[in-house]
Amino acid sequence: MADPSISFLVIILFASFATAVLHGAIGMAGGVIMAAMLAHFIGIKGAVPVMTCALVFSHLSRAIMYFRDTDWQIAKRVLLFGCPMIVVGALIFSVISPKTIAIIFAVFLISSFPIKSWARRHNITTGPKLLATASAIWGMLAGNVIGPAFFLSPFLLGTGIDRMAFVGTLATVTLVMNILKLSVFGVTDLLNSQILLLGVMIGVMTIPGNWVGRSILRRMKDSDHRLIIDVLTVMMIVNFIYLAWGA
Repeated sequence: MADPSISFLVIILFASFATAVLHGAIGMAGGVIMAAMLAHFIGIKGAVPVMTCALVFSHLSRAIMYFRDTDWQIAKRVLLFGCPMIVVGALIFSVISPKTIAIIFAVFLISSFPIKSWARRHNITTGPKLLATASAIWGMLAGNVIGPAFFLSPFLLGTGIDRMAFVGTLATVTLVMNILKLSVFGVTDLLNSQILLLGVMIGVMTIPGNWVGRSILRRMKDSDHRLIIDVLTVMMIVNFIYLAWGA
């Protein structure tokens, strides 16, 4: 990655705050949107490790904010079955091409629509076995992409937790996921001092954004919450198809 200009840093730091407000308000999507923006500047292969570092800060702040709302039994089960697959997914990410990564992102986001539709139609109830299976699949996705909560979210909600518990549990789970993923990247050639520094700068900017987003979440209707996620998903699909086409 070339030395970043002042204008680049200003744009990225402003976008970091804005996407963190969004992430704090709906519990997900901020990371994948920020990764999509970064990919146009530093490439998708560089954007993922930068955002993995940044999201450690973002998820840590939200995990603290929603500590009392977190369902720790669910979080432990997700991590027990998801963590081994996160390592596998991250190692795969380190050796595949940028075009393949963009295609994986697009396919992953496209698949989130039928998964959410199926979950809503069947009003799924997630038991321990289903949660374990979903967590293993989520772990593999998490090693390769930013924003795998799109897949995991219907299964978490299917356990019966409320919106606040959902955000808290997801923040805790994804905090551990990003720490583990960053550790795996550290033994590859994906990390260097510039990547880490940019990730830390973005991560610090997400902390106040998360606080603003929390106040929005408390006033938001469930229907608005779902609509925002769906609209953002479509936008990200178009973006990653464009990146794959140009890679």
